[in-house]
Amino acid sequence: MRLGALLLCGALLAGCATPGAPGSAREFDWGPIASRLQDPAGGTHFKALGPVYERASDTNGLSCWAVRPLASAGDEKNEHSSGEALWPLMFSWDLENSHSVRVLTSFYTDFDKTNPKARWQWWCFPFWYQGRDSGGTNYMAFFPLGGTIRQFAWQDEVFFVLWPLYVHNVQKGLDSYHVLWPIFCRENNERNDRFRVWPLYGWNIRRGDFDKRFCCWPLVSWARYDRPGASGYGYLVFPLWGHIKRENQEDWMLLPPFFKYGTSPHLTLGYAPWPFIQWKTGDIEQFYLWPFWGYKNVDHIHGGFYAWPLGWWRHLDRPGVQAHRYSFVPFWLSESEWSAAKPAAPAPVPSLAPPPPPATNCVDRYWHFWPLCDYERVDTQSRFRALKLWPLRHSAMIEREFAPIWTLYQHTRAGENSSDELLWGLVRRQNRGAEASRFSLFPLVDWSRDDKATGTREWNFLKGLVGYEREGTNAQLRLLWFIKFGL
Repeated sequence: MRLGALLLCGALLAGCATPGAPGSAREFDWGPIASRLQDPAGGTHFKALGPVYERASDTNGLSCWAVRPLASAGDEKNEHSSGEALWPLMFSWDLENSHSVRVLTSFYTDFDKTNPKARWQWWCFPFWYQGRDSGGTNYMAFFPLGGTIRQFAWQDEVFFVLWPLYVHNVQKGLDSYHVLWPIFCRENNERNDRFRVWPLYGWNIRRGDFDKRFCCWPLVSWARYDRPGASGYGYLVFPLWGHIKRENQEDWMLLPPFFKYGTSPHLTLGYAPWPFIQWKTGDIEQFYLWPFWGYKNVDHIHGGFYAWPLGWWRHLDRPGVQAHRYSFVPFWLSESEWSAAKPAAPAPVPSLAPPPPPATNCVDRYWHFWPLCDYERVDTQSRFRALKLWPLRHSAMIEREFAPIWTLYQHTRAGENSSDELLWGLVRRQNRGAEASRFSLFPLVDWSRDDKATGTREWNFLKGLVGYEREGTNAQLRLLWFIKFGL
């Protein structure tokens, strides 16, 4: 029994110490049990127990670790890192000097770790709110009993007692008061004049802009517009009729919101009826035959759908860059980005023929066919994987904590370097250009070659029970992991 243990330890150490091409002396490969190898881009990965444990680092100094599916953490980019435990139950992230943690519905954020007096907040939705605002003022609240919350939902300050009995909001220095929200509201300051006894009667006046009122909401509402160049009026008798007449716009509505026709200097639109038939011309080109098919073009963005909500496409045309996205939820997603090549130098002799269109280069590409496989390429680096159980494009936490568990096969490439991995390392193949390669079927057989310098060849059966090594003109045979014979 002791001899067997010694032989096993010796085999493991021999495997670790064997420098086998194309890696360094620190690399070793014991299949799904444990390995430390370089990927084609030069990053280092230490793995153990199949997909359960991994620690990795790349050539840019970024690193990550994972104990799947329990916890993981890593750097996503410079000054941005995150971690998770039993995601989505717990998640934390650091962005520059800020630090945030979420546990279930409890959120804590320190907005500047370097400043002990900086803004911070701890909110446990929907009950407890506590923190310090950017001005150094502390606050706390227990919903719905009462308290104060600062810098919350675009509000400078929210004070409430027995919500919705009484609420006092401060937004951009302007106060508004609510009793039995949303029934009663009052606000009167240099910008706004609001009053509401909902749903009976109310008004919303923004000085120099508009005066909007309602009676028996939503049955009757009307408005007057005072903005220079867009003044006019409008009214709505729901659900029968509506009309808006402004200097730069006129809309007619019948059985709103189902039928509408509107015109302006830059846009003409119609619903007949909404949402089934919609069209726009002018600055926006749109036609919807919902839910079967439709398109919409706005400036450099072109998109549309078919079989809503399943099929979508989108194209972005920016100077020098084109981006395309196609999806058929949740099965198919394709994204690509193309950059225009630099224009060729002008011809020395003038020509009447039109110049050819600029060539383009695909710099980024991603696609997946759920739940079978996905593919991603950035510049000269690419990756193909199977299976693909997450129906969306992977985020950092999915990549670290879950994706390697269901990745049965993976092919990666960086330039001329490539690698393949099946069943978490049970079968591996590595190529480093045309000079070096390695193949292993754990624990039965592995072989490697490296044609650099004098050139090496090596093969092993049962991780060195029987093996052969050759470097230059020197060769040897190995038996029982330790016994070596020169050839």
